[in-house]
Amino acid sequence: MLLHLDDLPGCWSIATNWLRAELRCQRVDTGFGMREAKDYFPGFAEAKDANYDVPSFGCGRAVDNRDIAMQAMWLDPRPLIFADIKQDNRIKMRLRQRLSGARTKSKFAWALRTGRGTYGLICADWTEHLVPWESGLYDCFEQTVADVLSPIIAVAKQIADQDPSGRNMQRRDGYPLTPTQGLSSEGSPARLTDSEIAVARLVAKGLSYKEIARIRGRSLSTIDHQLRSIREKTGVSSTSALVSLLARADFPSA
Repeated sequence: MLLHLDDLPGCWSIATNWLRAELRCQRVDTGFGMREAKDYFPGFAEAKDANYDVPSFGCGRAVDNRDIAMQAMWLDPRPLIFADIKQDNRIKMRLRQRLSGARTKSKFAWALRTGRGTYGLICADWTEHLVPWESGLYDCFEQTVADVLSPIIAVAKQIADQDPSGRNMQRRDGYPLTPTQGLSSEGSPARLTDSEIAVARLVAKGLSYKEIARIRGRSLSTIDHQLRSIREKTGVSSTSALVSLLARADFPSA
């Protein structure tokens, strides 16, 4: 990737193919944009599993950026998990139809960030089956994007922004790219709720999302939301660090 910093589409292509192989998902899709824009255009770069007939998600068609799920992707400081597109109540009908049309069954989604704010989205999709419940996949997505892909792509984008010819501002399929710079919001530390404490204690015991959801009588998306809130409030950045912290600490309730 470092050898392709002056070729933004090429840099993106390497990034998406690498991430797709690491996650063993069927599609990785990326695009530039900002939270405040009316529309988001996916598909600036896309990697698909050649073993399956995986449709493209972008195809030059805009996604309504005002959708609740889209706004959550931009605002959340950590990757979002949509474990089951059909069952996730954060996804409204129009976006659900778009995702289903691209055969998306599960999705990881995260906003790409620099110190100045968000500048794009990167999504990993499972089209042939639901995402396997392996904690390592989420950590792999988060760490690879945060530590490797996002910083390198940010540099490539900066180089492309300074190119007066606009040569690097088009995708390989000819669709134009208009990079924009948005601002992301940051949450502040807060006390854990009683529900979050209960979930935290189950996490510390090493239980999976599915087991916690069954014990708590909640949906997987609810447990995911609570775990993301716990991580944000405690300041830990990985599942292993969270388990280690919770195993030796008691948190006050709200």
